[in-house]
Amino acid sequence: MGTQLAPGLGDAWPLLILTLAGVLTVGLFGQTDPRRALLPDGGMPDLSWCADLIAGQAQSPPRQVNGVLGGSAVLSVNIRPQAKVKEIEWSYRAGSGPALLVALFRDGKLERPDPSDRFKQRIDTVNETLRIKGLELNDSGIFGARVKLLPAIVEDHTFSLAVYEPVSTPRIQSQLVSSTPKWCNVTLQCVSPGKGPVNVTWKKGNPIRDLGNTDRYQISPDGRTLRLSLLPSSLNTTYSCTASNPIEHKIVSFDLQRICQSGAESSFSKTGYVVLTFILLVLSLGAAFWCWRINNEKSAETATIPSVQVEESPSDPQYAEILRRSPPEVPRSPGK
Repeated sequence: MGTQLAPGLGDAWPLLILTLAGVLTVGLFGQTDPRRALLPDGGMPDLSWCADLIAGQAQSPPRQVNGVLGGSAVLSVNIRPQAKVKEIEWSYRAGSGPALLVALFRDGKLERPDPSDRFKQRIDTVNETLRIKGLELNDSGIFGARVKLLPAIVEDHTFSLAVYEPVSTPRIQSQLVSSTPKWCNVTLQCVSPGKGPVNVTWKKGNPIRDLGNTDRYQISPDGRTLRLSLLPSSLNTTYSCTASNPIEHKIVSFDLQRICQSGAESSFSKTGYVVLTFILLVLSLGAAFWCWRINNEKSAETATIPSVQVEESPSDPQYAEILRRSPPEVPRSPGK
């Protein structure tokens, strides 16, 4: 059987070695301070790291926990099997501010040192688990759990809570740059209506896969705009925009055939429609100017013709009487 160290000394062997080296130095070199004999310049070494080795604990990084606005977050400590928990102190620190004691789990019951703090009625515990309900954006921060085990063991656990807004379903805005029977140049923009920061990625096909050849597309620095230059053989596919944060993601797809084939049939790009509109506008203005000029010329001609007043014949009663009595002339026949 191998030699076994006494309980509690397994992690203390570095300190024992240092002490033994100091004793040997005193005997060999006559140093009265074994700590100074360990350094060539006579300086005092830093032995504070030995405390962590003896305690058997090292400070671990915070465990990341993500939550969604309005949802719940669960912070659970890992207790060794058969360990008996005396109490758990839960603290909260936002940014560089002081740590606040928010909950105390003792004898199977929850105690709230300050029920009027920012969490109010939104905190409860189930055994060694702390739950925060109705998450708010300002709840993001560092939570600490100091676990006291029987008979006299203390364990520290830390959690980094990050609260995110829900991801809204994005939409894709398309713009046809040019479309011919040989090429289709189109720009797609992924618009996310949410307020919180999101990460935007583009993929294609069904099932979804990476875009592939970079010679056929360009992505803007923020990842939201995708510029495509495709052959007709590549139009029979869909492009998908994914808006995501660490808590959830939403996907929307767009079929290029809806815009590229219609553009190829008309063989007209956006620039062509602009030019056509400009030509029609010029023709309309020209026609309006021509009509205005014709009307002005007619008005000028009417103004130059002198007005002639028709003189009425004087009223002559005798002449009127003769006209009434004279019988109408009857045309004579050629035989008489």
